[in-house]
Amino acid sequence: MFYIRSFLVIILLLPAFLKGSVLSAANDVFISPSAQFSAFDVVEIQLLGLKASGQDRMAGIEQVWFFAHPDNKRMTGPLERFAGLFDNPAYAPLIGHSSASIKEVDRQDGMARFVVTVLARDGKTYGYYWILRALRRMGHKQSDGDIWMTSAVSAPRIGSAS
Repeated sequence: MFYIRSFLVIILLLPAFLKGSVLSAANDVFISPSAQFSAFDVVEIQLLGLKASGQDRMAGIEQVWFFAHPDNKRMTGPLERFAGLFDNPAYAPLIGHSSASIKEVDRQDGMARFVVTVLARDGKTYGYYWILRALRRMGHKQSDGDIWMTSAVSAPRIGSAS
């Protein structure tokens, strides 16, 4: 798992160092939804993208967008509108956060729920509920064909860093 996390960090930070148009170049380095990723992995990929957003805001947000459930995209999209959500004080702390912890709290009937705590740039901690739903790949009936995607992220609970 350490290897995967290190690889993901490199992939997500790479667009910040590319010359020219980061968004057009970054399309080659985004991580796409896949049945190889667990629900936990998906949350972690999205958080790494948001953390890297301190270097390139749109590339990190676009990485999150790739893992948004289609129902979520219908409510929050298109991408430009979705990106505007991170201007909201409830979600702004996710951009360029210092660190994050992820704890799975429930999994049943194709849904997984996590509590995510981030240490934001302002030195405060923010807690979110991250809810994922599994999409079945065509032709697959077992859970190994599921692709986990985020269906909702709640507004934060705010605390102070210890």
